[in-house]
Amino acid sequence: CEKMASSYLWVFVLAGNLLRGIGEAPIMPLGMSYIDDFATEENSAFYIGTVRSVGMFGPSLGFLLGAFCASLWVDIGAVNPDTLTINSKDTRWVGAWWLGILICGATSFMSSLPFWFLPYSLPQEGEQVVKKSTEVYVITQVGQNQMEAPRPPQLKVSEVAKDFFPTLKKLFGNPIFLIYLLLTILQYNSLVGIITFESKFMEQQFNISISRAIFLIGVIVLPITIVGMFLGGFIIKRFKLHIAAMAKFACITFLTAFLLYLLYFGASCQVLQVAGLTVNYSGIKEVSFSKEKPLAVCNSNCGCEATLWDPVCGDNGITYMNPCLAGCKTSVGSGKDLVFQNCSCLGVSGAGNFSAVLGQCPRDKCTREFPYFLALLSIIAFIFSLGGTPTYMLMFRSVSPDLKSFAVGIEALCGRVLGGLPAPIYFGALIDQTCLKWGRKTCGGSGACRVYDTKAFR
Repeated sequence: CEKMASSYLWVFVLAGNLLRGIGEAPIMPLGMSYIDDFATEENSAFYIGTVRSVGMFGPSLGFLLGAFCASLWVDIGAVNPDTLTINSKDTRWVGAWWLGILICGATSFMSSLPFWFLPYSLPQEGEQVVKKSTEVYVITQVGQNQMEAPRPPQLKVSEVAKDFFPTLKKLFGNPIFLIYLLLTILQYNSLVGIITFESKFMEQQFNISISRAIFLIGVIVLPITIVGMFLGGFIIKRFKLHIAAMAKFACITFLTAFLLYLLYFGASCQVLQVAGLTVNYSGIKEVSFSKEKPLAVCNSNCGCEATLWDPVCGDNGITYMNPCLAGCKTSVGSGKDLVFQNCSCLGVSGAGNFSAVLGQCPRDKCTREFPYFLALLSIIAFIFSLGGTPTYMLMFRSVSPDLKSFAVGIEALCGRVLGGLPAPIYFGALIDQTCLKWGRKTCGGSGACRVYDTKAFR
């Protein structure tokens, strides 16, 4: 326990995320400005929409990889999976989360190498010569629309620091950009919160494993999002939308997606029936879940550990926190095939043959409703992503050309700091309030939540 308490491995995860964020900046935020600088106005939105949609293939493959890693037990090679008494549907299951980091880290390193060969500047699309007052371009005859790249300007740190605050003041003095920035922060908060806990929501509401939930998001929801982002850029190019039309188009799509999100409140499933927690030992629903009553007459003489969570499903359809609390006297089989018999508490409900198997009882009604929820989620993702590219183009069209790169950087910084960082914290805190049964750590203290109030969770 002392070794576990003094572990600082989380520092490596933190440092890795910091480095990853630094490496992402030149590719996505500043890369969009790079494209817009050298593309014609009518093609810029289409190119950016294409790049952003293609960029979503990464998360799609990541979700598939995450689903695979989540289906593997965390201690690969150190523990024989056949000896485990739980499966991936169990809330105590821990997937091989570290495997995805190794694979993605190596892939990111290899894919970053081509960026060393990008030129400092590109010719303006559709033009052979681009003239600027501060730069001189030397034309070469090596091919149509090609020219020698200019030398990078030598900027001093003192000059950059001197111009930073006046430039920032000028940028925040733009009301359109300021409104766009507030919208971005709100969207980051909602999207990061949804992406972080969507798989947990599916697990709790519809009785499916985390690995399956991640897999379905990767193969269904994210590809639909990619199509929506691509179509958003295509619509701007096809109908030559200007800044006012793009703003109206984005407003309509976001408002529609928000109204559809309200249907989430109908995507509810019955709370898991746990004896002594959500129902009493007779199978009657408890009026309040605020107090646990794990002990009853049928198990009072068994010396049970009331805090232990090792659920079994009785043949009466009720889940018990552990075999002892179910009043089980004997067992047959081993591993995942273990069956408990002579369970006295099962007879209290007046049904069953007094036997129980490992794991929580299935909720078949919830599983049947899941395809409808998945269809709703896909429709919302498509409509929401349609407005993504037009909204992004508003930023480029609302600021002066010399501020585009700076505006993209400020947008990414504010979105991730004010949206990406706090959202998982307060979303997680709200979800924790719906927990009905907390697990216990080996060394003491509260662990992970085992059962949620699914009606409050939504």
